[in-house]
Amino acid sequence: MLASAKFQRALMLVLVGLVAAIEFVALVDRGPGGTGKAAQSEFDGPTMPPHLLARDFTLTDQNGHRVSLAADRGKVVVLTFIHSLCHDTCPFMVEQIKGALNDLPHNGSNIPTIGVSVAQAEDTVSNRKAFLAKHEMTGRLEFVNGPLGTMRRIWQEYAIHPVTPRVDHSTFVILIDKRGYERVGFAADELTPEGLAHDIRVLERQS
Repeated sequence: MLASAKFQRALMLVLVGLVAAIEFVALVDRGPGGTGKAAQSEFDGPTMPPHLLARDFTLTDQNGHRVSLAADRGKVVVLTFIHSLCHDTCPFMVEQIKGALNDLPHNGSNIPTIGVSVAQAEDTVSNRKAFLAKHEMTGRLEFVNGPLGTMRRIWQEYAIHPVTPRVDHSTFVILIDKRGYERVGFAADELTPEGLAHDIRVLERQS
């Protein structure tokens, strides 16, 4: 049962672009008198497979506060995986997230935004605080970390490749709906503030 869930999640992240393409083809009107045009998705970003429950975790943020997905049930959550010493993709993703929050009512203060460490030893409290301050996300993003064994479990459950000497980490921003399901998954090269803000608004309207 657990192995099956992990396998599904791994396929989701590796093949999210393919899933979006398949959905596009599947929605084409092929009926009599059809236009051949694809029905429009309500989301700007690639949608996840249905009923993909976001696995819960409890980790500690840069201020020593405990953070869990379960505590945010009933809210739309922005979840990403970042490295405090990264100088390219992580700063880019966080800046895009900041732009999306700025475009929402009250600067997105009601949208829990969580960044999970992908370099457990390097993402110290001081490094996480410095990263958030540099990108003006102090108080807006909970940069969480935990014991290595716990982090390895979370990386595996979300099919995230952590930082290694030879391979950089996975770069995704995931939107979790109010019921705790993963709904949209932006790869870094697909991420825009406008698209992310749009999809947050869509999920905010849903019960």
